[in-house]
Amino acid sequence: MGLFDLLFPNSSKMIYRDKFREIVRNISELSDKERAYVENAFKNDLQEGLSKFEIKKRCRKLAHKTGDPLEPFEVEKIKEKLIKYF
Repeated sequence: MGLFDLLFPNSSKMIYRDKFREIVRNISELSDKERAYVENAFKNDLQEGLSKFEIKKRCRKLAHKTGDPLEPFEVEKIKEKLIKYF
């Protein structure tokens, strides 16, 4: 365990596809269509897992993307639930 790991104990933790799906499916504010959209939006990123930083970055992009079915409060809820995992 290096100094970085001591200072940032959850920095190396990653979230993978199965856990991601489980978390997203338990967000009651999302419809089935929105859940499918979120899973599709993250699918390429989940191949190697997502860190806390990457989730925050990806959610920022989703919040500012026009034409998607998600409202800003829904993106915030997704981010909150995913970050809780860490």
